[in-house]
Amino acid sequence: MNEKLEQIGIRTDARYECIYTTIDDKGNKNSAAIGLKYFGEDNIGCRIFEGSKTLENIQKTKRYVVNITQDPMIFTKSTIGKLPEEYYTDDKEIAILKDAGSYIVVDVVDINEQKPENTPIDNDQSIFMIKGKIQEIVIKDESIKAFNRGLSGIIECLVNFSRYKIVDDEKRAEYMDRVIENNRMIQRIGDGKTKESMEIIKKEYEKN
Repeated sequence: MNEKLEQIGIRTDARYECIYTTIDDKGNKNSAAIGLKYFGEDNIGCRIFEGSKTLENIQKTKRYVVNITQDPMIFTKSTIGKLPEEYYTDDKEIAILKDAGSYIVVDVVDINEQKPENTPIDNDQSIFMIKGKIQEIVIKDESIKAFNRGLSGIIECLVNFSRYKIVDDEKRAEYMDRVIENNRMIQRIGDGKTKESMEIIKKEYEKN
């Protein structure tokens, strides 16, 4: 399993943003942008807030699909509104995205409710830790890798740094705030190279 996951950019040292697709008992398909954590072997996990349609479907069917895509429209429509039916394959028993570079079929092995005080997000809603076993990995386009938000944070900091010396103090403070926030995010979900890159960037900001 791990060789196939490495082919699509998934390793144990980071978290990835993917599109989770589920289906209910009436055949209605649903998609949501959710983070993925790979624990090694065939074990993966995610966290989902209560009230989510994805969580409801997973609790009932004990199955879901992780779709690997970098299509911004799929992420947008899966988060705001509802992804139209034409985005899915014609499969009746499972929800899979037509244009996913790869997809992972997962069977749920454990659903553990965590109270807000045990999560990093300040919210009254409970969050559920979903642990699953990979049953199948289908790679259609190896060039489409799982997306890690750390790279976006690095690029934002570098673009801002290229302007850092020529903007006023107010803008410089804004850029520094973004460095602090991106560093916080990268320390939580970034891989080794991303964290090393962030350290270099922080030192350069501090010099200037």
